[in-house]
Amino acid sequence: MQLKSLAAAALCVGLAYAACAQQQAKDAKAGEDPAVAAERAARQANARAKRMITQALDVLENGEEERALGMLEAVPKMFPESPMKFVAYLELGRAHFKKGRNDEAIAQLRNAAAAKENEVKAESLLLQAKVHLASARDSEASMVLRRITTDFPESPFANDAWYEIGQIHFKGKRWFRAQEAFRRVGTAVPRLEVREGENAPDVFAEAGQRLYAVVDDRDLVVAAKLGREVKVKMTAASGDSEVVVLKSFGQDGGSALASVPTSPSASKPNDGVLTVQGGEAVSVLYVDEANASGERNVQHVAGVKIVSSAVLAVMDGAYRQNVKGVFAGNPAFLRLKDLDLDTTANPDKVKVTVKSYKRRPKPTDEEVAAAAAKGIKAVEEVEADPWVEIVSSEVELVETKPRSGVFEGRLTPIIGAIVEEGQIESEADGKLVFSFVDNLHIEGTKPREVSAEVAVLTGGSTEPQSIVSSASDPVMQSRKLLLEAKLLNQWGTIFKDVGLDKQAASKANEGLERIADIFALSKRFALPRDVMENAYAAKWDLMMVKGELRRAIAVCRELLKIYPDTVLADLALLKIAKARAESRELPELNEASGIYRSILAMPNSQNKAEAQFLLAGVLEKIAKINAARKATIKEKPEPDYTAAISAYRACAENYPQSSFAGESFKRIVTFQIGKKDYNRANETLERVFQDYPDAPWLDEMLLRWGIVKYRTGDIEGAKEKFRKILEEYPSGPASGQAQNFLQKLNRE
Repeated sequence: MQLKSLAAAALCVGLAYAACAQQQAKDAKAGEDPAVAAERAARQANARAKRMITQALDVLENGEEERALGMLEAVPKMFPESPMKFVAYLELGRAHFKKGRNDEAIAQLRNAAAAKENEVKAESLLLQAKVHLASARDSEASMVLRRITTDFPESPFANDAWYEIGQIHFKGKRWFRAQEAFRRVGTAVPRLEVREGENAPDVFAEAGQRLYAVVDDRDLVVAAKLGREVKVKMTAASGDSEVVVLKSFGQDGGSALASVPTSPSASKPNDGVLTVQGGEAVSVLYVDEANASGERNVQHVAGVKIVSSAVLAVMDGAYRQNVKGVFAGNPAFLRLKDLDLDTTANPDKVKVTVKSYKRRPKPTDEEVAAAAAKGIKAVEEVEADPWVEIVSSEVELVETKPRSGVFEGRLTPIIGAIVEEGQIESEADGKLVFSFVDNLHIEGTKPREVSAEVAVLTGGSTEPQSIVSSASDPVMQSRKLLLEAKLLNQWGTIFKDVGLDKQAASKANEGLERIADIFALSKRFALPRDVMENAYAAKWDLMMVKGELRRAIAVCRELLKIYPDTVLADLALLKIAKARAESRELPELNEASGIYRSILAMPNSQNKAEAQFLLAGVLEKIAKINAARKATIKEKPEPDYTAAISAYRACAENYPQSSFAGESFKRIVTFQIGKKDYNRANETLERVFQDYPDAPWLDEMLLRWGIVKYRTGDIEGAKEKFRKILEEYPSGPASGQAQNFLQKLNRE
C-alpha cells in the first residue's frame, strides 16, 4: 500500500535541552536503590548546571563578560557527565562570536556539536557556519550548512541553513544555485507518516505564526506538468477556513508545500488569514484524486492543535520594553502573553509566582579549606548557586482586554519595612524572580517553566567605577601589563616591516619584560586562564618579531602542556608555518612542513584540516623547486607531485567535512589532467559534485570536466558541461573560457 505523508506545523526556532544522565550516586540514602539514587543525582546535577548557565547568561547580559565566561567554562568541569555541558559550550561559542573572537568561538562550538540532543547539535553547526561566514570562509560555511540540511532535514535550523546557502550563492552571483536554495527555505517541517484511510495524530503549531502543510504524492509531478493547481483546505474549529495552493519543492517534484498566516483577530473565510485561538484544533484536508489502488478522491487529514507558548517579561511603566532592574520602593511591571489562558469572553486572570533572593555570602577561609579537602573550589560552588531565597509569594495579573491573551500586573520590592499587599520583602543587591508554569506550548503538554527576573536597585549610580592604571588588584595589573605587551608587539611589528630590526627587537624586549611580570604575578596569585593563555600568545608573537622561531615554538608547546585544550597554540604554530612557507628556500620550507606535521600530531587541535592542506601545498612547492634545480638546457624534468597528491588526498579523506577537502580534490583533478589520467579525473569529478554541491569553485571544476570529456572523445558531454557553466555560473571566472570552448566545439 502506498504511503502518503501529510504534516502541519508552525515554523519556530527554539532550543530544547534534554536533561538526562547516568552516574553513580555517592550520597545514596540508606536502603535506596542505586539506580534510583543515580537518577536522582543526575537530575540534581542537571538542575544545578542549568541554573548556573542561566545565571551566567544573565551576568553576561549585564556586561560582566569575564565573570560570565568563567561560570560557563566551569560547567563542563563541575558537571562532566551532564548533557548541559554542551549547552555551556554552545553559549561560550555564541559569546565569543559576538565579540569577534572567531577562533575561540569555533573551538567551543565544535565541542557543542558532540551533544546527543539534535537541537544543540544543529544550532552549534549553524553558529559555526555564521562564524565561518564572518571570517570570509564561505566554502567552509557551505559545507557545515549542508550538514544541517542532510543530518537535520526536518529541523527548523535547516530553514536557516538553506537561507544562508542561498545567500552564499547570491553573493557569488550564482543565481541558479541561489534560487534553488531559497526555494527550500520553509520546507523543513516535521513529517508524519499516514497510511491511506488513517488520520494523522495531532501536532502543535504556534498561534500567530505561519502554518505549513507538506504533502508527498507522486501524482503531484503529473499535475505540475499539466499546469494544474492542487490545493489543501485548512479549517479552524472556531469556523474560519482557507483553501491554499500547494507549491512543489525538491528535485523530483513529488513534494509540495502550502502555508497560510494565522492570527487571533477575526477574519473571513478565504481572505488569506486563518483565524485561530490558543488551544483550538485546525484540520488540514488533502484529496488524492487517484491512489495506487485505483481509488478516487481519497481524503487525507492531518490535525494540528494551535497552542500559545507563554512569554513572561518585566517591563517599564509604559509597557514598551523589557527592563533588567527595578528600584526598591518602585513597582515592577509584569506582562505575560499566553493565548491559552484566554478562556472566557471577559478579561481573565492568572497568578504568577515570585521569589525574592539575596546574595549568598562569600565563603569563609574555613569553608574554602573544607571545600578544597573535597577537591572543590568553594568560590565555584558559590558561583554555581550564589543566591539564597528570602520569601516566596504570588502576584495576580489581569488580561488587558477580552481575547487579547495579554496579562499585566505589578509588584513593589520593599527593603527594611513591613510589606503590605502588592509588595514583597527584598534586600539591596537582591533580585526578584517571576515564574509561570506553561502547560500547553509548542513542545507539547509537558509543563515547562517560563521566568523573568530583575535586580533590586537602591539608588545612586549603577555604573562601575573606573579603574586607575595603578590598581593594586593583581588581575587588573596583569591585564594592564598584557595590554602594554600587545601594544609593544604592534610597534615592533611596524618597525620590522620597514626594516628597522634593531628598534623592532628593542620594542619586543620591552614587551617580553611585561610578560615576565605577568608570569611573576601568576606565581603569587591565581590569575584568570584567559590572561595566562594570552600572555603566552603575546610572548611567542614578540619572539617572532625578534626572529626567534624555535623559542616561539617552544612557548607554544609549553602552553599546550599547561592547557591541552587551548585553541591558541596551534593557531600560533599555523601562523609561524605560514610565514616559513612563503619562502623559496628548501630549509625554511622543510621547517614549515615539520610545523604542519606537529599540528597534525596534536590530539586536540581544531586546525588539522587546514594544516594538512597547507602541508600538501608546501610539498607541491618543494617538488617544483627540486625539479627546477635538476633542469638543464636540454632537459626539464616534470615535478614529482607524488607526496603532494598523497597529502591532498589525505586532507580530502580524513577531513571530508572541511572546505579544504573540496579544495584538495580540486588540486588532485588538476594533477590527474596534467598526467592525462582521465579515467581517475572523471571519477574524482563525479565524487566532487556529489559531495560538494555548494562549493564556490564548481564552475572551474565543470570547466575541467568539460576538458576531460573533450580529451576522451565525448564531444557532446563536453558541450553539456560548458553549457552548464554558462547557465548556472554566468558571472563565474570560468564562464569566459567555457564560452570560447563551446564556440570552438560548435564550429568543429
